[in-house]
Amino acid sequence: MILVTVEVLGRSLQTPAPAVQFDDSFRLTGDVMVRRFYLRLFLVATGASVLGSCGGPTPPDPPVATTITLSPTSVTLDALGATQQLTVTVNDQDGNPMTGQTVTWTSAGASVASVSGTGLVTAVGNGSTSVTATSSSLSASATVNVSQAPASITVISGDAQSGTVGLPLAQALVVQVNDSRSNAIAGVSVSFVASGGGSVSSASGTTDAGGQASVNWTLGTASGTGQQVAVSVTGLGGTAAFSATATADVATDIAVVSGDAQTGTINNVLALPIVAGVSDQFANPVVDVVVAFAVTFGGGSFSVGLDTTDVNGEASSIWTLGPTIGAQAAEVSAAGLTGSPVAFAATGINFTFTAISPDTLVEGTTVTLTGSGYDDITPSNNSVSIDGVAATVTAATTTTIDATVPSFSCEPARDVDVTVSLGGNTSNPLTRRLHPAVFTGDVALGQQTIIQIPADFCLQFRPSATGGDEYLIGVGAAAESPGVTMAFDIAATAGGAATSSPFGAPVMLAVSQRPRAVRGGVFGELELARIHQMESEFRLRQWERENLDPTRNANIQVAPQRVLGPLAVPPAVGDLITIRVPDATGNACNFTEITTKVKVVGAAGVFVTDISNPATDSLTDAELTTSSNQFDTQIFDPDTLYFGAPSDLDDNQRVLIVLTIEVNKFVGGFAGFVFSGDLLDRASCASSDMGEIFYGHVPDPGDVGGQGPRSKAAVLGQMPSLIAHEFTHVIQTSRRSIVDPGVFMESWESEGQATFAEEVVGHAVLGNTTGANLDGAVVTQAGLGADWYQFIFTRLARYYGYDPTNPGVRLPDAPELCTLFGSLALNNSTACSPFWFYGASWSFMRYVSDRYEPSYVGIDKSGEVGLHRDWVSKNTGLSGVANFENLLNVQIDTLFARWAATLYTDDRVGVTADSVISMSSWKLGDVFNTLGANFDIVPADRTFSTFTDVSLAVRGGSTRYTRLSAAGARPALAIRVQAPGGGDLGPSMNPQIWVVRTK
Repeated sequence: MILVTVEVLGRSLQTPAPAVQFDDSFRLTGDVMVRRFYLRLFLVATGASVLGSCGGPTPPDPPVATTITLSPTSVTLDALGATQQLTVTVNDQDGNPMTGQTVTWTSAGASVASVSGTGLVTAVGNGSTSVTATSSSLSASATVNVSQAPASITVISGDAQSGTVGLPLAQALVVQVNDSRSNAIAGVSVSFVASGGGSVSSASGTTDAGGQASVNWTLGTASGTGQQVAVSVTGLGGTAAFSATATADVATDIAVVSGDAQTGTINNVLALPIVAGVSDQFANPVVDVVVAFAVTFGGGSFSVGLDTTDVNGEASSIWTLGPTIGAQAAEVSAAGLTGSPVAFAATGINFTFTAISPDTLVEGTTVTLTGSGYDDITPSNNSVSIDGVAATVTAATTTTIDATVPSFSCEPARDVDVTVSLGGNTSNPLTRRLHPAVFTGDVALGQQTIIQIPADFCLQFRPSATGGDEYLIGVGAAAESPGVTMAFDIAATAGGAATSSPFGAPVMLAVSQRPRAVRGGVFGELELARIHQMESEFRLRQWERENLDPTRNANIQVAPQRVLGPLAVPPAVGDLITIRVPDATGNACNFTEITTKVKVVGAAGVFVTDISNPATDSLTDAELTTSSNQFDTQIFDPDTLYFGAPSDLDDNQRVLIVLTIEVNKFVGGFAGFVFSGDLLDRASCASSDMGEIFYGHVPDPGDVGGQGPRSKAAVLGQMPSLIAHEFTHVIQTSRRSIVDPGVFMESWESEGQATFAEEVVGHAVLGNTTGANLDGAVVTQAGLGADWYQFIFTRLARYYGYDPTNPGVRLPDAPELCTLFGSLALNNSTACSPFWFYGASWSFMRYVSDRYEPSYVGIDKSGEVGLHRDWVSKNTGLSGVANFENLLNVQIDTLFARWAATLYTDDRVGVTADSVISMSSWKLGDVFNTLGANFDIVPADRTFSTFTDVSLAVRGGSTRYTRLSAAGARPALAIRVQAPGGGDLGPSMNPQIWVVRTK
C-alpha cells in the first residue's frame, strides 16, 4: 500500500494513496480540492468536531467552474436552413450545474453550418463541421453533418404536349428535386420510365446545381392519350408523371371496316352501311381524309359519293342495290393510299326475310319465317339454316316458310343466326334465342329429376339475371357390380346470358344447419375395436359365402335337427361343455377345442366362459347375468320380430354365447362372430358345434391373446350391439340353410340388415321409434345414443370419405369409388376399404324402410317389420338386388338415385325436400352437423361456366356428387355426361344422372 504523509498543525499524518488522486505532476486532482483534503486530514488526525469550540463551523468553499458539456454531441440536418438547438451545461467542483456563466459559440465551418449566440445551429451547405461552446477556460464541441435528402419531385416543363406518333416531342421533360425546405438538390439520380410504347433519351439523369434533370421523349406509334413517362427518385415515395397526346401520322392505307358481303333485296337498301377505314403507317385512324364511293357492277347507287373520315378514321355511305339478281359490286377509294380502291361485294335477291315466330326458338318445334318472294310451288327449294344447321322445311307460301328447329347435341340456350336461302342466294341473318327441348334444371326447390337413358345424359339450365340458386348433381352406377368402375367425362358449356330472371324473384334460402363442431382425431378403445370387428367379420362372411353355401357346393350338408350336440338339452349352471372354436381368420372349418363352464342360463341364451380365460379383470357372474337379461329382454325379441325366428338345431330353445380368449387371439381384432359352419354336419365342416352359437372376446388387460390388451369396459360396452348384430346373422343363415333352404344373402344385404338390427334394438333399449325423425342430439347422447347409434353413422361417414385416423383430411375419391355393394374386389389401391359399405347398406335399408313402411304387406307381418322378415325369408332362392327387386316389385335404379340424393338432401335444403328424397326416421343433415366437420358428403363445387372434367369414375353401387351454384347473374349452362372421349355410356353399369335443386 502507498502512504501519503501530510503535516497538519505540526502533526504528521499518513493516509493510504486511494484516499487521494494525483495527476502526472503529483498534484491533487478530482472533485475534492486541496484545502478540503487538508481539512479532512486534520479532522481525522485530531478527532475534532466540525462544530468544535474553536470559533464555530468552517465556511463552505465557493463554487468553481470545473466541467462543460454539450447536448446533443452530434447533429444531422437533411435540408438547408434546417436548425438544431444545442444545450450547454457548466458544472462546479461538486458536479452541480452553475448559472450565469458566459458562453461563446463558434462554428469551424461557416459554409456548412452557422451557430447563434444561444447555440442554435443552422444548415448552410452540404458537408461536415464542428460547433464549439467556450466558458472561461472550458470548452466542448458537437459534430454537425449537413446532407440534403430529396423530399419532393415536381414537373417543371414538358408535360401535356402534343406530337406525331413515332417522333420526338418538341420540349424536353424537366423535373425539379428539392429538400424538405424547398431547396434545390444537386447530384440526385432521377429515373425516367416511358409507357405506352414510347421511349426516353436516357433511363436516368442527375440533377444539376439548380436541382433539375431532363430527358427527351419520343412518342410510341399508338395515337391517343395512353402514353406516359413516370419519374422517380430512389427512397422518395412520390413520383412525377408526364403525359402527352399522340396524333396520327399522314394517311397511308385504306381498308374494309364493315358492310362487305351482305345480301339484300334487289332495288332496296342494304341493311348495313358500307364503311371504309383510313389509317397511317402504324394503323392509327386518320381524320379528314376524303373518300369516294362508287358502284362498279349491278346498277345500284350510294347515298353519298364522297365522305370525309371521322375521328375513328371511318367514312361511310348507304348502298342501294340495283336490279341484278346475284353478285353486285362497289369500290371505295382515296388518292395515293395503299389498298385503294377497296372492293365491296353484295348479293341481290328477289326475296326478303324479315321476321320469325315465335321469337324464341325451341329445338324440335315448328317456327314460321316471314318475308316475301318465297317458292310456294316447291317448299323444299326454300332452305332455312339455324346456327349453321339445316332446318326441315315443312311448308311454304310466297310470304311464309314453316320449318322444324333442328336438335343439337347438348348445347345450352344461346343466341343463334337464322338465314333463308333461295336460288343459290342467302339472306342476311336474323339473331334469335334458341332453347333446348327441355330444361332439366327446371326443378322446384327440394325436387329431383332423374335421367337413366345414356343418350339423354344432358342437363340444361336456364340463364338467370339474379342467380343465388344451387343444384346437386349426381352421376351414379346402380349395377350390383362393386368390383367394376364406370369411366366418364363431364363437359359443361356456358350459353347466353339472361335478360330477366326466368324464375321471377328467387327466394334466397340458407342451408338449415348448425355450426359444425370439429371432433378430435383420437378414437377410444371401444370405437377402434368396432372398426377392427367390422373388418374381420366381413372377411369371415365372404369366406362362408364362397365355401359353405350349399347351393354353390354340393358337398356341403346341413346338420340334421335335434342332433346330440354340446347343448342337446338345456344345461345347468356349473356344467362343463366342450366347444370347437372355428379358425375365424383362416379355414374356419379348422378349430381349437376348449372347455367352457356354464355361467348363466337365460330364457333365450346360455352364457358360458372358457375356463382358460385370463383371471385378471374377468367378467363377474353378476355382469354376465346382466348381459344375459339384456339379451333375453331387449335383443332377442326385436331381432326375431324383425327378421324371424332362428333355427333350433340342437333343440334347446336357446342361443349359446361363448366368451373365450381364443377370439382375442385372432389376427385383425375380432370382438365376436357367429359361424354358419355350426349349422352343418361335421362331415362337411369339422369345427361345427351343431347349434346356434355366438363366440365373443373377453377382457384381456395383460394381452394374453397377443393382439393387444382389451379392457373390461370396452368388452362390456361393445357386447350389446355386437350380439344384436351377430344374432341377426344367426337368423339369416339358419332360415336360409335350415328353415327354408336357399342361397346365402349377399354381404351388403346381410351386413346392412345386421346393422339395421343395431338400430332397432337400440330403439327398444332407449324407447325410441322408427319414423320419429330423430336428430343429432339423440345420436350423441352419452351412454345412450352414443352406444347404439353413433357407430352406425360413423360407418356411413366412412363411405363419404371420413378418415377416423386423420379426421381433418377427407379421403379422395369418396364416395364415388366406395360402394353400397361391399366386395373384396375393392383393394388398397382405392380410397375405400372393402368393409366400408356397412353404413351405406344400412342407410339404403333405412331409406327403403321409411319409404315402404306405410304400405308394405308381408307374409305374416306388415310395415317395416314385415318388409325385413320377408327380405330374409320370402325369396330364399334369391339374393342381392334380385331379392330386393322381387320383394318390392320395383327396379333398383330409381330407388338408388333417390337414396343417393337423400344422403345429401335430407334435412338440408332450405325447405322440406320431396318425401322421395327424405328420411322419416333420421334428420341426416342435423346428425352429421352434430358429429362434426368432415363426417358429411362434400360434393365437388362448380359454377355456371364452361368446364371439362375428364377421366372420372364411379364404382358400381355409388354416386359422384357435384354442387353447381352461382352467387349472382349467370348464363345458361348445358352439362353433358358421356363416355371418355365422347359417345354415350354403355348400359351395363345401369348409369344414371340426376339433379336436385337445393337453393
